[in-house]
Amino acid sequence: MKRPENDKWLDEALSEVIGSEKSGTDFEEWKQKHPEAVEMLTSRIDKGASASPSPLSIRIIIMKSPITKIAAAAVIIIACFTGLFLWKSTGSGIALADVLTRIEQVTTYMYQMRSTITNQQTITDLKSTVLISQENGIKITTKTVDPNNNEINSADTYLLPKLNSVIFVVHEKRMYVRLKFDGMKLEYYKEEYNDPRIIIKQILGCDHTSLGQSVIDGITVEGFQTTDSAYEGGFMGQADFEGKPEKVDVKLWVDVNTFLPVRLEEDIVTKKGTRMHEVSYDFQWNVAVNADDLKPVIPEGYMSTGEINVPAFNEENAIKGFRLFTSLAGEYPDNLDAVSLNKKARKLIGLDIDSFEDLADDEKTKLTSELMSIMGPAFFYEKLVEDNKDPAYYGQTVGPNVTNKVLLRWKLDDGRYRVIFGDLSIKNVTGEELAELEKP
Repeated sequence: MKRPENDKWLDEALSEVIGSEKSGTDFEEWKQKHPEAVEMLTSRIDKGASASPSPLSIRIIIMKSPITKIAAAAVIIIACFTGLFLWKSTGSGIALADVLTRIEQVTTYMYQMRSTITNQQTITDLKSTVLISQENGIKITTKTVDPNNNEINSADTYLLPKLNSVIFVVHEKRMYVRLKFDGMKLEYYKEEYNDPRIIIKQILGCDHTSLGQSVIDGITVEGFQTTDSAYEGGFMGQADFEGKPEKVDVKLWVDVNTFLPVRLEEDIVTKKGTRMHEVSYDFQWNVAVNADDLKPVIPEGYMSTGEINVPAFNEENAIKGFRLFTSLAGEYPDNLDAVSLNKKARKLIGLDIDSFEDLADDEKTKLTSELMSIMGPAFFYEKLVEDNKDPAYYGQTVGPNVTNKVLLRWKLDDGRYRVIFGDLSIKNVTGEELAELEKP
């Protein structure tokens, strides 16, 4: 569009904003309606001006137009009330990184969660209460809800960083499970169990946008959204068994005054067709919590599965898992899908869930430790995928003791590849060498 030689069109555009006494929100509409005016003002500021023009320089530029001094002053006042100069507005007034910084200053908090997991066969509806202490850990009380909103069973989960352990208490089955982590931190489980600090870090690592301001429960909030499939949120660990998401829609609303979350909505559809919808709400910040509030409560008479050692998700434990699997099956697993490998491993070691509670404690501990060891390759492969290490597994075609065929490989930081061969020997190779090794 060719602009007139004089500034009359600019005067009219600016007069429109003053005459209608537009609000800050409507100001965005004005900018869209008059892009030439915005461009003109921007170019006049940028021409020979600093990167951050002062209010005085902006006023001088506008005053060069024959618009009245009162109207010009009103334009500046409107710009100031919106918090951003009208031609430099980018929308969001809150930086998500500042929200993370603010949360990390809070030592204790709690909130409610409602989760619905839908697949082709079933719909699972859950209600949860989450209590978090940065010093003492996390307690989650989860109740399954029937179609009539009646609570039909419940479970408690305790994440205990000082003991590097997770304890599950399943009231319906009158049993409890203790996981002891070997050489790894609890960040993995914090991610799965919706620690908002971890969730926000994930959103920051994804493409995300501002949703602008709105009001929730009487609180003025600003929203953020990501639809990036790289997001991997909570859902009580369910997402891990479904693979990478097919569709992601995550929205977070933050109090504009406190910079603390008010509501979190996560909607994920997996490649297997399972939909997971979860809402976190009723956040209470800096609540009074003592160590006893997160101390596991195990009712009398509950059965123990024994302590299960969870191996570190590393190369060494992956090889141990491969070795144990082949000693029992005579071959490698055809894939490293966690659910599939879990079923095969239980069958190989004779772990029958129905008769498990009749076993002695030492037998329970032995079987569960063997199960976790066999699962080592699946845990390691999943970690390689999450870390974008370009892994590939060839268990369907490569057998034990094969010295020149790749069983598992992944990319190193220096551009080379780490290769585990069929005989479980290990070597670093270049991309060209890998291409030769992977030829049919």
